[in-house]
Amino acid sequence: MLIKDKDILVEDPNAPKDEKKAAPKKPAKPKIKKENMSEAWGDAFDYYLRGLTEKYLMFRGRATRLEFWGFMTAAGLVWFPLYFIGDFADMPLLAYYFTLATLIPTAAVAARRLHDINKNAALYLIPGAIIAGSGFFIGIYAAGALLFIWALMLVRLFSRETNLNEGFYGEPNENDEIYGDDNLPIIRKFRALALTLFAVWLVLSGTKFDDWSRQAQQKALQTMITEQILTAGKEAHLSEEQLKKAQDNMRGVLKQLNGKAVSEKELAEQIGKAVQAAGAAAQP
Repeated sequence: MLIKDKDILVEDPNAPKDEKKAAPKKPAKPKIKKENMSEAWGDAFDYYLRGLTEKYLMFRGRATRLEFWGFMTAAGLVWFPLYFIGDFADMPLLAYYFTLATLIPTAAVAARRLHDINKNAALYLIPGAIIAGSGFFIGIYAAGALLFIWALMLVRLFSRETNLNEGFYGEPNENDEIYGDDNLPIIRKFRALALTLFAVWLVLSGTKFDDWSRQAQQKALQTMITEQILTAGKEAHLSEEQLKKAQDNMRGVLKQLNGKAVSEKELAEQIGKAVQAAGAAAQP
């Protein structure tokens, strides 16, 4: 009598539960040794300090994955305290001045990282500056989308292993292999932290620049209103005190509007009312 395959594969319902096939477990991720992680943090800040000093203008040569992502992580961890110190000390541009001061060494370590995979840095870094500069012509959103795609491409390139073939950029590095089995997990940890810090930086900077833009627009509006009140006041033959009164009246109107969109016609009407109110208040 023939036995069908499906009959053989049927699980015996009377079999003990312990004998049933257990579901395969996912292998646990290996933990990084504390001594290696501690040493890697020291290396990250060492790469950063050397990048800001002896390698400030060093665009030649190579940089391993560990050097690049360690530099970027340390840069983010230094930037955030400066951001909050600047807010506390009423110096909101402190962190951004520091960013400008470290822009050259940041570009230099990025160039060396591209050299480490035998890529011409100029072919990958210059397009980013061109895209950013084209925002005026193609629109900020289109430029932002292109920059995002460009950044994703760079992240993939920065994450490649060292090209061990000796090329135009000199002898290859040791391929980051200084922590043994912990080397790749450490690089991934630094990369994840650096990208997270960069994302938070984008959010904070976007919020900050939006606030500055609104403040600048409000200041420009107040300046324009002041000039229009002076013009309308002179035509109405108001005294200096009456002009000040009209300006105070208009400031009160602006507070009531609280950033609402107002047409030029409505604004002119409000200025006329403020001037009339100032002139009427001075009459006996």
